[in-house]
Amino acid sequence: MMNKEIKAVVLAAGKSKRMKSNHSKVVHEILGKKIVNFLLDNLVEAGVDEHNIIIVCGENAEEIRSSVKREVNYAIQKEQLGTCDALLSAKEFIEDFKGDLLVTVGDNPYINSYELKKLISNHKKKCSECTFISAIFPEVPPPYGRVIRNEKNMVIDVVEEIDATEEQLKIREVNSSIYIFNNRIVFPLLYEIDNKNEKKEYYLTDIIKILKMRKYSIDAVIADDHFVSIGINNRIELQQAQERFNRENLKRFSIKNGVTILQPETVTIEYDVTIGRDTIIYPLTYIASGTKIGKDCKIGPFVYLKNVEIKDNERVSFEKREG
Repeated sequence: MMNKEIKAVVLAAGKSKRMKSNHSKVVHEILGKKIVNFLLDNLVEAGVDEHNIIIVCGENAEEIRSSVKREVNYAIQKEQLGTCDALLSAKEFIEDFKGDLLVTVGDNPYINSYELKKLISNHKKKCSECTFISAIFPEVPPPYGRVIRNEKNMVIDVVEEIDATEEQLKIREVNSSIYIFNNRIVFPLLYEIDNKNEKKEYYLTDIIKILKMRKYSIDAVIADDHFVSIGINNRIELQQAQERFNRENLKRFSIKNGVTILQPETVTIEYDVTIGRDTIIYPLTYIASGTKIGKDCKIGPFVYLKNVEIKDNERVSFEKREG
């Protein structure tokens, strides 16, 4: 069921400096699927109407528009002045909105509908002005904002790593940059955020401190899996995401579809693929999007398939086929 009382803003105006790419981070693919579409699918699955989603773009606007598969809205951030400035770039869509505003980053494919539903439910249950997803890393976390709590375990601040003290850097709980706000309260306060920090940027995280000073309620929901907080910033992280989602795909085909996959560490199966029961996938096989494989087939080894249909009981090996 779509929740008309929630709007979502996806911050996707960042450049791909660490990705060393001429293309936006959010249009890079994982198993044939654009990163931004992972997030949009999960927002809709969590109950957000796609017509209530706003993507904030920069100079990458046309590239993102051509990659998105849903009917969403677009706003433009003219200069890279930080996450708060990016959110204010969507002013025309959210300034007068009286419901809850969900704010996420666009380069994170790990944000799933389960965690989003948990965030929304907790926010409504506790009637908080601000709720965000945090993640606790088993070891040293990535360079994300540290969640500061008081002696009562209440959130009192989020400090960006570049501005954190040595003691704060030891904290393993980080901000995932996934928030839900009472927009009526929070939107006017965004203009109080300044850029008095190391990078001279307007950080959305500073809204936590401002809300706390005014005695508003703030809560952090700890994610079940710390990966929920990880964005894709470079090619290594892109490879890691490909490996993680591919393992999930292989497991799904094996358990739910009755497909045998031999030496799965050498097999890749993208999204938008169907495989029938009792089919065997041999090593060194890549099955790309748009491929349909019937029942009782034998596929591989050394096979690449894309946009083709393999009928029941067929045998395919040592071959490349593209439709």
